[in-house]
Amino acid sequence: MSSKRTAVVLGGSGFLGQRLCEKLVRLGFLVRSVSRTGRPRGKAQPWWQSIEWISADMGTETSVPALVGAEVLFHLASSTYPSTSNVDSVFDLESNLVGCVRMLKTAVECEVKRVVFVSSGGTVYGIPRQNPIPETHPTNPICSYGIHKLAVEKYLYMYRRIHGLSSIVLRVSNMYGELQDLDRPLGAVSHFIHRAVSSLPIEVWGDGATRRDYVYVDDVVAALLKAADYDGSEHIFNIGSGQSVSLNELIELILQRVNRSVPVNHLPARSFDIAENLLDISRAAKELAWTPTISLETGVDRLIASATSKSRVP
Repeated sequence: MSSKRTAVVLGGSGFLGQRLCEKLVRLGFLVRSVSRTGRPRGKAQPWWQSIEWISADMGTETSVPALVGAEVLFHLASSTYPSTSNVDSVFDLESNLVGCVRMLKTAVECEVKRVVFVSSGGTVYGIPRQNPIPETHPTNPICSYGIHKLAVEKYLYMYRRIHGLSSIVLRVSNMYGELQDLDRPLGAVSHFIHRAVSSLPIEVWGDGATRRDYVYVDDVVAALLKAADYDGSEHIFNIGSGQSVSLNELIELILQRVNRSVPVNHLPARSFDIAENLLDISRAAKELAWTPTISLETGVDRLIASATSKSRVP
């Protein structure tokens, strides 16, 4: 990659955004981050000074000028989560889609060369007809989060066909990593590790037999960088680990790694949860020359080390 390119990261202060921004800086990019919080929360890191942190909602007058002179736009931002999006689907739609369309319009005007969008491999497909799930699988989301992600994909298609705006969609499975907010009940790997390290009961929706595809954040960053320079004919890629793990198996692994026992409480199953979600990542392997490199065991060990060090801070 060239050392003179300018990248804009929507959602750069989030845990995926921070990992991507840091990597882009190390590759020599000029980087602008657009997010509500501006700079990330927590202790400042040396590489932060190389980022232009813009505090703004996506698509507002403050955020739109960030695209001037940009070559690539990474869209990682979302104001909602799968588990909460159905509570207020109107907010989910207004806060995620309208601003995005404004940014796409500006991207055309600013002659941005490539948009890379992080969609959701866990929600856009809905109830799988088969596992692993290929990119050609029908898309019938059963939560508002999946619907807004799919709508963004469709707008990207429209802008590509009508305006020539190049775009790549990455349908990412259940992502986890060290900078994820451990206190939120979001992301089973991170949340369960936080509970285990803190000797708190782990709460599971349903009987724990549901199976998910967990992918480490640095593998997702690698896929984003591959997508930014991809020049082939495909536009949508599944990004996952290549294996599914049940919640019960995940908990067993975590408790083995932390070497302690905590209670596991089972709550009523949720209507939008599906039995298994495993992505077929063969297209990404073939076209992007991308495959995951961090095993679940290694990722869990890294996250436990991070959570343990945080719990020791006075």
